[in-house]
Amino acid sequence: MTYTYTPKTKEWFIERIGKTIYRDKVGCNCKDCNINFEKGLIVVDEQHAEYLADIDGDFATDGQFMNYRDEK
Repeated sequence: MTYTYTPKTKEWFIERIGKTIYRDKVGCNCKDCNINFEKGLIVVDEQHAEYLADIDGDFATDGQFMNYRDEK
């Protein structure tokens, strides 16, 4: 069975402004990525939502799936 990842849309992130979301570990071991993986991140505003949607799509194109979600 092949896994097909569909990046989240800007609208998905906008619906979560002010809420904590979670993602998978994507191979980066920097402090920020580790904190986001462990504790999640809060979608701050619409501009942040757009950024997260862009990054999710860009990483997916490179075969790295963030798998953003509402629960850890």
